[in-house]
Amino acid sequence: EAGFVWAYEFVGPKQRYSRLFRSHTVEQALGSTAAHSARMQQAPASTVQRMQEEAIPAEQERIREQVWKEAEASDRLVLGVDDFAIKKGHTYNTGIHNLRGETMLDVISGRKLDDLRAYALQHPDFRQLSPYAVVMDLAPTYHTWISECFPDAIRIADRFHVHGYVIESLQAVRKTVQSTLSPRAKALLKSQHRLLNPPKDTLTEESQKRLEILLSYSPLLRSVWEWKEAFSVWYDNSPNHAVALLGFDRWCRQGDQIDHVAVRATLKTMRHWKDAIVNYHRCRFTNATVEGRHNRIKAYQRRHYFTRNRSRYIAGILIECNRHRLLD
Repeated sequence: EAGFVWAYEFVGPKQRYSRLFRSHTVEQALGSTAAHSARMQQAPASTVQRMQEEAIPAEQERIREQVWKEAEASDRLVLGVDDFAIKKGHTYNTGIHNLRGETMLDVISGRKLDDLRAYALQHPDFRQLSPYAVVMDLAPTYHTWISECFPDAIRIADRFHVHGYVIESLQAVRKTVQSTLSPRAKALLKSQHRLLNPPKDTLTEESQKRLEILLSYSPLLRSVWEWKEAFSVWYDNSPNHAVALLGFDRWCRQGDQIDHVAVRATLKTMRHWKDAIVNYHRCRFTNATVEGRHNRIKAYQRRHYFTRNRSRYIAGILIECNRHRLLD
């Protein structure tokens, strides 16, 4: 209840809260909301929000400087580039990530090639990076942009996205087979179709038995499932890039034996992006941590109701995605 007119080590002039209380309250609010932190600290929500707003610019600047210095000093820097939705299907941002350092470097407004080129022109520090490899999905825009900015970097197609194309073709075949089955078998295949997606060795013994029942419905479905399993084996067991090239061609020939439009479309995509897909075996990094970071961004956007101030929005995301750096 006291106010201080002199400056002490533990409290500033004309302040009612100690520096330790302010820092603890701000750290708690960054991971949730000002209202939640106010309830926990038994302080007015407006006071906690003011503390948070005063702390965000300094924290964001400190974190940005730290993560960029780390990226610039990295000997074999591996970048990850991926988009995340502000409004799904309408508005997107692009995130730039340091995969080796497990940090998020920056947020770009938009995902079109003009937006990416404009960012590179406005941020010369980005062009000064020397990444050994860059991981991204199969969007031509990202590959074009990275080849312009870093022509010597290895461009790697993210394993998660690549494997998604194979899963989609498997499910397309499943729907085709499903329409030809009896009502009982059709209902069973439809209700348990997710058993087809994961590798067999990750399933429980009971799930493997149910999977065998589903595969027994159609030789076509079994052949596509085995083709999907072979792709996972190729990813996991190829010892080097040269062997991976041979294994990829062998896997494509296995797919050529399957007569289905979805499989043919997937093979066309795979052959087009062959170099980027096989480059995974030159530098085994994926955007798995990036996808997890996207979940944190979505949670942040829901908590803060999509902050209208662009600079504050980006600052909040960078702090949210690099919070483990706050303790350094």
